[in-house]
Amino acid sequence: METVPANNLTLPITSNETAKFTAYSSAVHKVVVIINTVILGLLQLMSQQSSVFETHKAAFLCFCVFVFFYSVLRVREAIDVRLRPGLLPRLVGHASHLFGCLAALVLVSVVCAAFSIVLFLLWFLWLSTVVYSNFSEIMIYLKASNSSTGLPQLSPV
Repeated sequence: METVPANNLTLPITSNETAKFTAYSSAVHKVVVIINTVILGLLQLMSQQSSVFETHKAAFLCFCVFVFFYSVLRVREAIDVRLRPGLLPRLVGHASHLFGCLAALVLVSVVCAAFSIVLFLLWFLWLSTVVYSNFSEIMIYLKASNSSTGLPQLSPV
């Protein structure tokens, strides 16, 4: 069996990685909130001239659902990252980022459908990168834990 060097192992998560992820996550959340706020402001400007809210009820319902999931996952991430650093809080954080961006995409589709398709492709690329990164970390950890190198165990999740 092939051994994995300890410097390639990104799991278990150290306090330095937790601090880096917390900084990354808070930056992403700030961007998501700012984008959603700006787009809602633009929609309010547009709604003075036409009934955007009435013609796009399904889009606004989807936006509310995505914002609800985003908020619940964001609170869960904030609680878990401080109490139990590990893989699950990072996955919850990534999921909350993705739901927040989906909410923004729904609002962008109301303003400009063609631009939202381009943003959706970028969102899908981001989703693929996050999934690949997390999957590779899990596979590296599993390979390292199967080889008897005495690596530390994951923190309980």
